[in-house]
Amino acid sequence: MEKMSSAGSLCSFERRAGVRKVNAMSELPPLRDFPLFASLDEATLHRLTLDAKVETYADGDVIFRQGDAVAAIMLIVRGFVKLLRTAPCGDETLVSIRSDGASVNDAPTVTGEAFHVSAEAVGPTSILKLPAGRFARLMSESPALAAAALDDAKRKIAELIGEIESLKAQSADRRLARFILSLCPANTDSCRFRLPYDKRLVAAQLGVTQETLSRSFARLREFGVRTETRDVSVESVTRLCLQYDELARQGLPYPSGGRRSEDGRDAV
Repeated sequence: MEKMSSAGSLCSFERRAGVRKVNAMSELPPLRDFPLFASLDEATLHRLTLDAKVETYADGDVIFRQGDAVAAIMLIVRGFVKLLRTAPCGDETLVSIRSDGASVNDAPTVTGEAFHVSAEAVGPTSILKLPAGRFARLMSESPALAAAALDDAKRKIAELIGEIESLKAQSADRRLARFILSLCPANTDSCRFRLPYDKRLVAAQLGVTQETLSRSFARLREFGVRTETRDVSVESVTRLCLQYDELARQGLPYPSGGRRSEDGRDAV
């Protein structure tokens, strides 16, 4: 997880948030489409929609700031949200990037609970907001909702553990290969797609500098990966996947890459 100073931060909180469009309740997406609510009964789903709303954000808009009181449970209808943690010295660390269907925050367990991170939209983003007070009351009345919220929190913890493991145990090249494989469409061996966000944010997500990311992209050409700005083409997903698995078994960086440094990053 790459740290950045406040002068060159990923998220500039001095930037004024854009005007947001609030959609009417009739335009709310079906709650059952969200993994968090997939197992709930219709009565609970209906009660959750009361006072719910959808808000849209432009790229760079601040959704909430670290330290703000939690007023709503938020889920991503469309787009990407990056979560950042600000240290007392002002440095910011990218904690996570979440996308369609994911919850942005957990349900508060006490009144007046504050956000531990800040959230910013990456590109045009729509957010479903459910009042936190109503959500907390329904959790106390519905064991199914409480269990669903717990499962959602456990999923996010598992994802963070996976990211930490990747940062500590994998070379930059393997992290990039894993990221590319996650974006390849299913049931196709040759594909072309556009990165969901710019390479600066990809580098921060992978915990490397932009220069290291550029070198990793260059080394992946050996395995049929080509890039042009944000456009990526993969000659053979199978080949890239097999190579990734082989290197995982060996515990080595890509043979054309540099040696591994003690902190797990590629040295050149």
